[in-house]
Amino acid sequence: MIANVATERSANRTAGGAATRERLLDAAMELFGQHGYKATSVGAIEQAAGLSPRSGALYQYFAGKDELLVAALQRKMESLTDLRTALELLPLGDLRAELRLLARSNLASLRDRAGMTTFLARDGEHVPAAIRRKLYVELVEQPYAQVVAWVEQRIGARAAGAGDVYALTLILVESMSAYVSLRSTFGRAPDDIDDERYLEAWVALAADSLERAAGEPVGGTSQRPALDSGR
Repeated sequence: MIANVATERSANRTAGGAATRERLLDAAMELFGQHGYKATSVGAIEQAAGLSPRSGALYQYFAGKDELLVAALQRKMESLTDLRTALELLPLGDLRAELRLLARSNLASLRDRAGMTTFLARDGEHVPAAIRRKLYVELVEQPYAQVVAWVEQRIGARAAGAGDVYALTLILVESMSAYVSLRSTFGRAPDDIDDERYLEAWVALAADSLERAAGEPVGGTSQRPALDSGR
């Protein structure tokens, strides 16, 4: 298990010390995201946290920027929304209702982690390998395994065994990242598509993809078997 380097130092366990530590963590993540890890100085973090710059105040709580970075990432991981909460509410008995719930949860999660994702893409080499692995497991590997299990249950074991469920899930889930990235970068999406319009189109596409994977015919007049309700 990775040691929690973000533990408060014994000399700073007062309520005031805890509040200062939190301000340092907030300031560090904001500045790392804006300017990058290398370009952000200890003095800048102290100043942004309301402390005297270059006073050494940061070192009363952290050994340095490396320890501060790890602590900030660990705290962010603990606070992130993810798909697990939505998955715990399933089944609802209706495929499109379930997809809509998962989609809304994923959009919220993507936006919640946007700053951290940008930082990792730019400055990931500064994150210790053990922390990168933990980030991958908690933010990617575990949620995907849970969604894949839901997809397999929904389309049935036979269909799941005949297709690449992980690839299908990756395409469906990560397509939302592109939408969030466009909105974050440019403040808009093509044709001014908003969340509701995007979600309706995504749910329709995802439902059709799962129905195809389950072996239901597309179009025509033949009777289509209902997907497993999950109950």
